[in-house]
This record gives sequence, C-alpha cells and structure tokens, in this order.
Amino acid sequence: MKTNNFTWLKEKYIFYGVLIVNLILLSTVRYYPSMDGPAHLYNSSLICHLIKGDCTSLYDFFALNKVLIPNWIGHFFLTSLCFIFPAWLAEKAMLCLYLTGLAFSFRLLVKQLCPQNIYLSIFIFPFTYSFLFHLGFYNYSISFIFLFYSIYFWLKTQDEFNFKKYFVLFILLTLTYFSNVLTFCFLGLCLGLYTISYEIDIYLYKKNLLFSLKSVTKKLAVLFIVSLPGLILLIIFYKTTTFSASHYQYSTTELTKWINDVRALISYNYKGEEIITQQFLHLAIIIISISVFLRFQNNLSKHFFSIINKNDIILLPVLIALISLYFIPDGSGAGMMSDRYCLMFFMLLFVWVSTQPVPQRINQLILALVIILHFGLLFKNHIGTIRNLNRDANLIASTSKYIKPGSIVLPINMSDNWLEGHFSNYLGVDKPMVILENYEASVGWFPIKWNFEKMPKILLNNNASVDGFQWPGHTNSKTIKQIDYVFIYGNIMKINDSNHNELKNALSSQYYKLLYSSNDNYVNLYERINNVSYFRN
Repeated sequence: MKTNNFTWLKEKYIFYGVLIVNLILLSTVRYYPSMDGPAHLYNSSLICHLIKGDCTSLYDFFALNKVLIPNWIGHFFLTSLCFIFPAWLAEKAMLCLYLTGLAFSFRLLVKQLCPQNIYLSIFIFPFTYSFLFHLGFYNYSISFIFLFYSIYFWLKTQDEFNFKKYFVLFILLTLTYFSNVLTFCFLGLCLGLYTISYEIDIYLYKKNLLFSLKSVTKKLAVLFIVSLPGLILLIIFYKTTTFSASHYQYSTTELTKWINDVRALISYNYKGEEIITQQFLHLAIIIISISVFLRFQNNLSKHFFSIINKNDIILLPVLIALISLYFIPDGSGAGMMSDRYCLMFFMLLFVWVSTQPVPQRINQLILALVIILHFGLLFKNHIGTIRNLNRDANLIASTSKYIKPGSIVLPINMSDNWLEGHFSNYLGVDKPMVILENYEASVGWFPIKWNFEKMPKILLNNNASVDGFQWPGHTNSKTIKQIDYVFIYGNIMKINDSNHNELKNALSSQYYKLLYSSNDNYVNLYERINNVSYFRN
C-alpha cells in the first residue's frame, strides 16, 4: 500500500510540475497572441467602458447584444478582470485560469472513470494548446473545462438525489451553453449515455427491469429539466442569428490526413509540427492495442460482451464527432466546423484512451513520452512564433498612447502574417476608441454589436471606402464624422502598390499627417490634421 501511495504522489507532483512550467511559460511574454484573441480582449474592454459609461461617444457605435448568445464566458472573465487589471494582465490571468481549469477537470474525470490510470491524465496538456486555442477560440476552449467537470460531477453523484446536486448541474450546463453550443450538445449526449450505462450495470446486478427503467427515466427526466434553460436559449439563438450560407467542405482525403496528423494540435507550421503531433495518435493506438489484447486474454473463456468496459460508452460521442467531421460542411454555422469537430473528436477520444486498462509500467512510459512530446511542441511554438507575435502585439498596443480617447481609428492590415488579421484591436485594449476593424461586432454571436441605428456616416476625407477597404457606418445618417486616425501595420512598402493609390493619396493630402512610426516601420499612425497633437516622432 505504501508503495502505491508513493507512486501516486510521484505522479501527482510530476503533473503539478508540468502545469507550473506551462504557467511560467505564459508569463515570459506580455501578450500570448492569437488570431482572434486581440478582438476578444478589445471587445471585453469595450464592454467595460460601456458599463462604466466613461466614454459616452462609444454608445453611438456599439451596443450589447440583447440575445443571450453563447460566447459570453470568455468575455465575462476578461471584462471582469479588466475592471481590476490592465488588459495584458487580465488576459494572462484568464489564460492561466483556462490552463489550470482544463488540466484539473480532465484529471478529475480520468480519476473518476479509472483511478489506476491517473498517469494518463497527462494527455490533456498538449490539447490545452490546440490549433483553435492559438486561433483565439477562447470560448470553445474553455467549454471543455465544463464538459469534463460536468461529466465528473454527474458520475460522482449518480446515487444522490437532492436539490443541491441538480442546482449545481443546472449551473454547469448553463455555463457550458454560454461557452459553446456544440460542447453543450455533446455534454448532454455524454451525460445521458453515462446515465444509461450506469443503470444497465445496476440492472445486471439486481436483475430488476422495472426498477432500472424507473430509475433511468427519472434521471434522464431530471437531466432534461436542468438542461431546459440552455436548450431554450439555444433555440432562441438559432432563430435570431443569421449564419453564413457557405457549404465549403474538405475532401475525405484531407480530413483523414487530419486524423492521422492530429490536426487539432498543429498551429503554425504543418510540416514542422506534424512529426510531433502524429506521435500522440501512435501512443493512443498503442494503448488501445494493449487494452484490447488484455481484454481478450482475460475474458477468453467468456462471451464476447464481457470484453466491453463501461467506460466504452463514450465511444458513441467519439463516433458522432468523427462522422460529423466528415459530413458537416466546414462553412456551416459559425464557420470552421471541421476544426471544431476535429478537436471534439480528439478530446473525447483521449478521455476514452486515458481509461483503458493497461499495466502501470506502460502508463509510466506513456507519461514520460507525452511530457517530452508536449514540451518539444510547446517550446518550438513559443520560441519560433509566440515571441515574435508578442513583439508585434506590444508595438501596436504601445501606439495607443498617441491616440486620443474616443477617437475613430481605421486600421489597415499590411502584415505578411495571416495570424495578425485582428492585431489592430490591441490599440483599444486599455483606452476607449472606435476601431473600425471589429469582426465580433459584425456577426451576431458575440456580446458586442455595431449600433447601426445611432452610428454616423464615417468618411475618410470624402470617401466611404478606399481601395477596397470598407468600414461600417450608417450611410444615410445626417451626422458625418471623419476618421481621426489611420493605423497601418505590417509591411509599409505595400502602400506603394498600385492597388493602394487611393489610400496613399488620402494620407498624403492636406488632411492627414504621419504622427508616429516605429523604428522598424512596422506600425505607422496617421492623424487628421485638425487633431494633430504634440506627439511627434
């Protein structure tokens, strides 16, 4: 017994050690940039200013979404933290909470399903840094915390029937809805299947069919009732939100390659990262093969169904996620559905993999290999990409000191890095301003929306658009406002291209003047002449 306890303690400290290294790595950069992350941080800051009312001009441009949409959780955390901390620290605090919450919720679930396999809870660390996380899909990433913890809580309290249990479950399900609707649906499916599986075990033990039917009906009914608020909000959301009509779909060959390469973990360099990410699938195959062999060996003289483990019930959601990956168009719904189903498939798959009965020595070997692979991929991305993105994010955020509060800013993206599409939003994370590149405000499934009813007509000199660059505005409004600042970031030499002649002429006119340029010319800020202040470079 002492040996087992000592072994478990060693594993626990290894798990904590890996978590601490991950948290330390987050702290080595001011920002942990992603594609959509700047937009989430900017819009959370906007919510903060709208609530405080410290910049009344924002009300002419933005309004809170009246529909109780998903995608609120990440913004809620960021907004709450922005009331206390500067934006960079608020983002860091939320990411630390995400990393810690996902690690421990997965660990709790593995321990509940198969305590002897606690070693394999180490599998969660690579998946905390998924492709979608690096794209800034914070709400979807956070939703897996609620998925894992809700299943754990439901399993742990299967035999309890009290108000407290169902109230907690109601909170967890509702929070999952406000994180992501896809995860909300899969959570309901998983809870229902685990309930049925549990009652089948009770029936096989008691051989009382009527009792089991009553028990499972009661539990499923209660589960439906506590899920009902989320289901109602889900219906309202889909009835009031317009989604893209795109039916783009990846080929079967491409999607199969995604599975083989564990595409869900490849973020920046496909060819460079697939060599590492493929090994996670190989480890999963090894574990499954050993498990199947041991099951047949231990149940050779028994009937076929004796090799089935109660934890195998999660294979049905795994299969549904896989089928959805192949048959649901990538462009449906909010878009990038293939990536969402791919991550869901692997997350649920590794819940199952982590509960497979394998010898402890194999578990310990897998533990060591996962840590090596995880840190190899993590440091590769951190040193090769994150630090450079953090540098650009800092340059943009620091440029905000030259911009007056409440100003209208037109960002022009000339970056050669596809991940920097929304980096202009770093300008507004600590100061109230209207940044005309705000994709969240343009779609219907985020907390902030453009207030088109009150918006003025916004012009750059006399132009409502230049060289294909368009910005929101009320074209029929009698109120006209000029763009106060034009912010260009990236390769400034592109402005000399013939397709940017209108923009170049507008900025070289008598109305705009270069206010600030970074030493490397990565950022250039132009201000309208009647706004020019004492800031100069």
